[in-house]
Amino acid sequence: MSFLLGVMVMMKKVAMVAAAAAMVLPLGLGVIAPAAGTTTALAATKTAAKKTTYNLKSVKTLKKTAYHVKAGKPTLFSGAFAADKAKVTFAKKGNLKTGTTYYATKKIVVTTKATKTAKAKTMTCVYVKTANNKVKGWVALGNLTAGKATAKKATKTAAVKKATAKKTTTKKAVKADKATGKTYTLLKAKNLKKTAYHFKGTAPVYFTGKFAADQAKVTLTKKGTLPQSKTYYATKEITVKQNKKNVKYLYVTNNKTKGFVQANKLTAGAFMAAD
Repeated sequence: MSFLLGVMVMMKKVAMVAAAAAMVLPLGLGVIAPAAGTTTALAATKTAAKKTTYNLKSVKTLKKTAYHVKAGKPTLFSGAFAADKAKVTFAKKGNLKTGTTYYATKKIVVTTKATKTAKAKTMTCVYVKTANNKVKGWVALGNLTAGKATAKKATKTAAVKKATAKKTTTKKAVKADKATGKTYTLLKAKNLKKTAYHFKGTAPVYFTGKFAADQAKVTLTKKGTLPQSKTYYATKEITVKQNKKNVKYLYVTNNKTKGFVQANKLTAGAFMAAD
């Protein structure tokens, strides 16, 4: 009777080894790992990878199934199957990453060896690879989530949102500043013979001028600042009462730039590079 039981146990082990061999033989090697020369997206380690041997409990070929990593960086292993017994040795290759779809084609169940302080543990692993076959190896199934990886929608960080809000506020402030005009009493207005002017230093502000039809008033509204290194030609001059002072403005033009500028901000003569 004991002889018969021994024969049955031996037959079960032979069947397990045969199943493992069936997975390995098509590859021509005892290690299920990328072919020589294949590059992976995983960083190579300079030190020899630590190897761990497990008892092989079951082996199964899977229909190609998509998985992805939801969080963390699960360890990826190469697997070397023993030729004469139900054993598999894992060696770390690198880590999987989030945002990538991995396809499982094989599944094995392994057990750790029981010790005086710990019971034997069972672990299910799947053989996965990327669509381009650059990343492939064994990983614990518990570290994967079924389904393809989905691209994350870009979200604005608090800093970006704050910067955007500040920029929008600044634009609104500038727009409001430009749109708000000030009305002054018009003391004098006259046409000038076309005269060249330029400015030195800070670019002066220029304004649009709206004259009242029935009274001596003019509303000056900020339009912008004069572009640098240009010659402006004055054709009109007005004098207004501004902050209890008589202030002169010249109406100047240069192509598309046209408006009133305080006369004391300009220098007579055409612009010269030496200025």
